[in-house]
Amino acid sequence: MYDYHVMLGLLAIVAGFAGEALYIRDIWQGTIKPHPFSWFGWALLDVIIFSAQVVKGGGAGSWVAGFAAVVNVGIAIASLRRGEKRITWSDWLCFIGALVGIALWILTKEPLPAVILASVVNFVAFVPTFRKAYLRPTEESLNIFIFDIVKFVLSIVALEALNPTTALFPAVSAISNVIFVTMVMLRRKQLRPV
Repeated sequence: MYDYHVMLGLLAIVAGFAGEALYIRDIWQGTIKPHPFSWFGWALLDVIIFSAQVVKGGGAGSWVAGFAAVVNVGIAIASLRRGEKRITWSDWLCFIGALVGIALWILTKEPLPAVILASVVNFVAFVPTFRKAYLRPTEESLNIFIFDIVKFVLSIVALEALNPTTALFPAVSAISNVIFVTMVMLRRKQLRPV
């Protein structure tokens, strides 16, 4: 009999894979344009969060971050060619802020402050995508973000050691995705021709 942590960890990976596969399909079909600054930031953060969760005993619940790191690097690379090309000064500011946050995390060498910083950096890395999707909501697919909500909730339940270090980042990520999906749905409704 499998431990429920393992089963939920695998389900979280499946949910993440489903959303990411649909997102990659949409990139190649040219129906969406991911923002490279967000995706490179998220890829770096996933590597960091995976490491912190493993160190603090996250077990099967940490698999999601490891898997996401690999896939997000691929999406970030694809976004260089097929993604958003209109980069604003605020996008640069958020990207530099995310990199500074990552550097501060590395300097702290403590998992909890690192996860707090990573959670803030994750939100800052979301700003370029949020801005782009607010202006052009049809250039963003909701599939990956909806599946990410499921993925992050499952990963929290799958954590073998549930503590602020292991649970904060996926909780903040789930909430960020809920806010993003809600905003895009409302903007699409507002911009729909009458």
